[in-house]
Amino acid sequence: MIQVRELSLECGDMFLDALSLDVANGEIYFLLNRLGQDSDLLFRVLSGFQKPAAGRILFDSRSQGEGPGVAFIDRVADVADFDTEARVGDWIDFLCATGLNRENIYKTLLVCNFHEQHLKKKFRELAPEIFNQVYLAACLAPDHGNIVINDFIRGAEKGFELKFNRLLLQQKAQGRAILCLGGDIIYASEIADRVGFVKNGHLLFDADAAELKDMDIKGLYLKLLN
Repeated sequence: MIQVRELSLECGDMFLDALSLDVANGEIYFLLNRLGQDSDLLFRVLSGFQKPAAGRILFDSRSQGEGPGVAFIDRVADVADFDTEARVGDWIDFLCATGLNRENIYKTLLVCNFHEQHLKKKFRELAPEIFNQVYLAACLAPDHGNIVINDFIRGAEKGFELKFNRLLLQQKAQGRAILCLGGDIIYASEIADRVGFVKNGHLLFDADAAELKDMDIKGLYLKLLN
């Protein structure tokens, strides 16, 4: 479960304006925003990189006695942010040595149809789709109960989007609360259980995806967010 209550912050020309929302276990909630206007700031606050001026955030644990587990999946613009000379298999070995669960890493890679031959490649040799699969596997390895995603599939090939959909639906079926931030109207209508519209950090409207199917979601986006 993810709970956001009265979250407020002013940062340059970006805002959070008493933002409140809930994401239940086993639910995908997609928060639509104007591209580059709201999701980056909200993601930084949710992930703890920026402190809000007011409000609170609650991530529940997967079971009694565990800490508040959450996986944060940010958009990665450039493979060069990583050690491009490292081989994928060696990198995974290093992560597992630091405590990540190898079985969970490979479960994610299998869902994405990751080929074993890519383990021998260096990061600089990977196509963007393959790199994203490895990145996702590392993010999801701790097996947290909540997932927050920031505009991850923007510009991705349709084939990767379908793999990512399959992965999210699997995570949802396992009872995780999933909050997606972004501006892709079509993707939101395909994957989400509920969709919200946020502008200048203020939640304007939200509804079940089933209700939105009877509405013009593109028209709503243009009316509310332009």
